[in-house]
Amino acid sequence: MDTFANMDTTVDKNTPYNRRPWIFAALSLRFNEALTYREIAEQLNISSSAIHKMFTRFRRTGINWPLPEEYTPERLEEELYAFNLETNLPVKKRRPDWPIEFKIRMAELTLQPDACVAQIAREHGINDNLLFNWRNLHRQGLLDPANRAALIPITMEPVVPPPRQNGVVATDMPPVISCRLTLPGGSLNLTGPLTPELLRAMIIELRDGES
Repeated sequence: MDTFANMDTTVDKNTPYNRRPWIFAALSLRFNEALTYREIAEQLNISSSAIHKMFTRFRRTGINWPLPEEYTPERLEEELYAFNLETNLPVKKRRPDWPIEFKIRMAELTLQPDACVAQIAREHGINDNLLFNWRNLHRQGLLDPANRAALIPITMEPVVPPPRQNGVVATDMPPVISCRLTLPGGSLNLTGPLTPELLRAMIIELRDGES
């Protein structure tokens, strides 16, 4: 009966997808030990409401116990909480807010000898391309918040002066600029009048380069 008495039900902030590590234990206590929802809640130090709602979700998904071998804690939680309990409509997934420490740790794992990025991403529930991006940023020293605040190199190129009309320089035209932005994903050349639209495009590219 005390199998899960000392189980740590806290959430590791570096594993965002495993927010409810008590699900497997709760299912085992229910189906293997025949405990009531209240007893399970007391055993795992979880609210009775959370336990009851989890089992309601479990029944609606049609998943059987014992669980199939392919069900990891991450997959089980994702399927159980993929829909709204009141409407049964799918829940729109939010972009996970990965802690910077987690990003750095994952990037360092990919830099180990014989490391397989795809396998590391799969084991930790991360998109392959996202992990590749973290690795590239880490190599460039841009994953550390202290380094991300550094200035982005911009190369200014000379431009042709504005034309003269009757010996007078036209002043009613906005100045023309030409610049080259070197971003983590590549380079961007911008040439044209200094307009709000051009400045807006530069700001958007600078922000996207930091994500």
